[in-house]
Amino acid sequence: MSENDNRSIVKLTLIDKKEEVPNVASFIFQSETPFSWSAGQFLRYHLDDPNTGTESMDRFFTIASAPFEKNLMLTTRFSPGDGSTFKKDLQELKIGDHIEAQEPAGAFVIKDPDQNYIFIAGGIGITPFRSILLDLDHNNLPINVTLLYANRDQNIVYKDTLDQLVQKYPSLKIYYIIDPQRIDEQTIRSLISDIRHPVYYISGPKPMVEAMEKILAGIGIPEDHIKHDYFPGYKSI
Repeated sequence: MSENDNRSIVKLTLIDKKEEVPNVASFIFQSETPFSWSAGQFLRYHLDDPNTGTESMDRFFTIASAPFEKNLMLTTRFSPGDGSTFKKDLQELKIGDHIEAQEPAGAFVIKDPDQNYIFIAGGIGITPFRSILLDLDHNNLPINVTLLYANRDQNIVYKDTLDQLVQKYPSLKIYYIIDPQRIDEQTIRSLISDIRHPVYYISGPKPMVEAMEKILAGIGIPEDHIKHDYFPGYKSI
């Protein structure tokens, strides 16, 4: 994710929030002015601290909802006793409260659905893949995807949604890699029959993304076949 200060500001209203799994929650926002985004893009959010009246530090979050869902969904993990001021203020938002965000940005999107893809997600890095997969499904496009999803425990975010898609698309394969298992070269080689031709999309904590890029480069994946989206402030899986 990268910063862009030239985009206009949109005002969002919180209309729902829900727990996905322990310590992970989704916040559903409605925009006051219509705008569109591409599945896999992110927003830069602005939030005033209600305790001080000052603006909290801005944060970048992928739009977890697909464009056809209309409303914006922000899903994030909360670490007990170790959350940022922004996340603490986010948790305190009530239905009807407002937040601001810059218009969508980012190139972590699918342009050729006929291509074969390997998605590699670390923890909360699953958010762009939810949007992308649901968008492909909604538009009746092929889902030629193998998803390797590493998580710290069995509390897997969006598991029901992902499993429903697997039942619908034989070409979609999902492997849940639970700690202490890791996504490493051996894992990739054992689960992916053709490792050189697909395009790889990696999303998760920055250390995890960088480690995956190094592994893929080491097995000969060309740089233009690797795209990444990392989440600052999260520890690696």
